Amino acid sequence: MYNTIETADSYIEAHYTSTSPERIRWAALSNEDKTVCLNNAFAAIEALPFLGRKAAIGQETAFPRLPYQYGHTDEGAPQNVLAAEAEWALWLSDETKRSSSRKRKELQEDGVKEYKIGDLSETYTDSSASAASAFSSGKCPKAMELLAPYLTGGYETC
Repeated sequence: MYNTIETADSYIEAHYTSTSPERIRWAALSNEDKTVCLNNAFAAIEALPFLGRKAAIGQETAFPRLPYQYGHTDEGAPQNVLAAEAEWALWLSDETKRSSSRKRKELQEDGVKEYKIGDLSETYTDSSASAASAFSSGKCPKAMELLAPYLTGGYETC
């Protein structure tokens, strides 16, 4: 993990209001469950195809990374990587949403294009399927946004 439970807690407290469902859900988790979420978020981040290279030969983690951290490799992972891991862990903690999304994806994979229950109906198209499956794809959208500079090649030059 790049974060400790304490740094993840601090990040979530600083970025989510005390009444937000995300913060309430995170606060209700045991330290054991937070560790599981952080470990899974870390594993997901480590599996991404980052550009550049690890800062040291034999380095076990993807960060620190060159050329993004020249002169700062002793600082470990950059702040946006720490933030991405906390966001991904928080995203993984939402079991209800993950379950619902998995069920929708299964329906789409089974060829269901539309369904109706009473006044509620959903219609799936190819584009809505890909958008709706973002959750079930296993990639946290907010974390991916934070990690984009390391995945697309953009980095500060000054």
